[in-house]
Amino acid sequence: MAKKGLEIEVAVAEVVDFLRMTGRFSHALREVVSRKVAVAAAKKMRLSVTTAQLQKASDTFRIMHNLNKASDTNNWLKANGLTVEALEEYLETNLLINQLKDALEKKTAKGKYLASPIIKETLREMIYKDWLEKELKK
Repeated sequence: MAKKGLEIEVAVAEVVDFLRMTGRFSHALREVVSRKVAVAAAKKMRLSVTTAQLQKASDTFRIMHNLNKASDTNNWLKANGLTVEALEEYLETNLLINQLKDALEKKTAKGKYLASPIIKETLREMIYKDWLEKELKK
């Protein structure tokens, strides 16, 4: 990590210690574990992501981050210490979680509440979180 000619080494352990001391590690760890639990469940249900879906998600990500050229994306990845593979895994995970939410929604009685798009999205999130809590307690 360099800034104005000054080279500073930062170890991953230092970042983890900082997150722990500031109370942010548990939340980050829970998010990572939650994503892994959800992906495992999605794969168990034989949900999968197509190349076209991954490409669309990648295009959306680049637009949202103002990465208009391939070089912009490569520079952003390098600046954030990420690889193309890490980005693809992140996007694939997001897509699988959304597919899992859809599958969970279909299995759940929804009634009149789904008339409102806001309620529908809130319900999907609640169903997912309830399911995830149960999975994490196993």
